[in-house]
Amino acid sequence: MAKSQHMQCDLNIPFPKIVNKENLDKLELILHTLIELNYTHVAINKQLSPKMYYTPSKKQKQQMTPKDLQNLEEYDLKADLETYFKQFEILEQKFKSKQLKLFTRVTVEIDDPNQLGSIFINLNSPSAKNRFDLVAILPLSEKGLAFLTNNNGSGSNSTSIDILTFDYANYFNGFHLKHKTMNGITRRGIKVEILYSSIFNNLNQSNLKFINNSKQVIRCCRKGIKTCIISSGATQNIYLRGKIAIESILDFLGLKPDVYSRMLKENPISSLLNGRLRVKSYQQTIATGIDVMMKDPEIEREGYEVVNGFVVKSNIEENLEDKLEPPTKKLKK
Repeated sequence: MAKSQHMQCDLNIPFPKIVNKENLDKLELILHTLIELNYTHVAINKQLSPKMYYTPSKKQKQQMTPKDLQNLEEYDLKADLETYFKQFEILEQKFKSKQLKLFTRVTVEIDDPNQLGSIFINLNSPSAKNRFDLVAILPLSEKGLAFLTNNNGSGSNSTSIDILTFDYANYFNGFHLKHKTMNGITRRGIKVEILYSSIFNNLNQSNLKFINNSKQVIRCCRKGIKTCIISSGATQNIYLRGKIAIESILDFLGLKPDVYSRMLKENPISSLLNGRLRVKSYQQTIATGIDVMMKDPEIEREGYEVVNGFVVKSNIEENLEDKLEPPTKKLKK
């Protein structure tokens, strides 16, 4: 039996808000640093603020300043997302031969759920040209957090969410986390993300805020702590850390060693698999438990293909035709 390959994940590497050569070079430097730290699966995160997806009413526009109106007219969400996917494809080609699997991710900041409109429908539409592998939300208020608990139907927006994250560099002003709410979220399979990069940033006491916020999250989802993940959220490569350093951070936060591996490997991989199934599983079968770092000609000859590190059966239609053929029955004499 083949030996299982090493896997280490970081599901939150921010995509630059301003796309230029300098910021893209910084992003590439971060990815090169992750390779040196033995990471294998990385998600490039595109963050959307309410101003980026919400269209204000005429009355609200009248109350806006001329500068805000100008920024609203100049910004095009569709063009911005197209730029993201274009740059992602370039990065994917550059790091294809370096055993680093890249995934797409979008994080939607939510202040008032009434402002969401059809943003999640547009992001997850099967007819969309590009779809995100991972969908996360970042609540800015108690209403934003209640969005996950108030949408329980199978057709609700919250069913397509993989990760719940927070702004760990700032205090959770205006809302408090509750045990019942957090445990209910984790029971639905949504992973709660902890971002460690702010602990290395002394600006505005970000490190103290990280400790306070992360301990609050851990305390409120104690029963579901095995469904938490830890990512960097690093905007610079100096904020990245390897496995041993991250385990030291988790130990400092009061977690037990048996939780480390789940937060670093099993839970992130589960999030990736769920996201990929949502995007790629229609009329396809998934061979779970296999991670392929490079394309294997033998797998392709057997009718499989590799999609972002997962083995997917590609000739499903032929197999269905064979199964639909009526079976021959022997007549009894």
